[in-house]
Amino acid sequence: MKTLTRVLFLVVFLVLLMGRYAYSAATDNHTVTVTVTAINELAITGGNVTLTINTATAGGEPTDAVDNTTADLDWTTNEASKKITIVSNLASGSQDFTLLAVAQNVTGGTAASEVTVDDSADDFVTGVATTTGGCDIQYTGQATVSSGTGSDVHTITFTLTAA
Repeated sequence: MKTLTRVLFLVVFLVLLMGRYAYSAATDNHTVTVTVTAINELAITGGNVTLTINTATAGGEPTDAVDNTTADLDWTTNEASKKITIVSNLASGSQDFTLLAVAQNVTGGTAASEVTVDDSADDFVTGVATTTGGCDIQYTGQATVSSGTGSDVHTITFTLTAA
């Protein structure tokens, strides 16, 4: 009788074990959460720009130097209500010459009006929202005869910020 009890116990144990195994292998689930945080990236491509003013019409002021092919600006943002500003490290009173900038061929925003670049942030591209975009950066250097010769070396900073 002890042997029969042991066999019966073993059979019941195996049936329960198999039932548990079958139950756990049938289905299961878990939660996967995808979280996206704010993405606001800017990149200047193309390199540094040199504007050389070296001509004038006799009797007139020097001819502006313009570059709109050397540097581009690209951006990515997944947030609404953004704009891009431009600022120089040089204050307007410390500059011998005028530097103007404007965004051209803009995608993913709207070009602001041409600005005189100094140490106060000015709108460069507005209407930027949940987009990838880019533009050509056009710089114009201006001088007057009374400005003489020399160089202004600007460090230009673009910032993607709240509109």
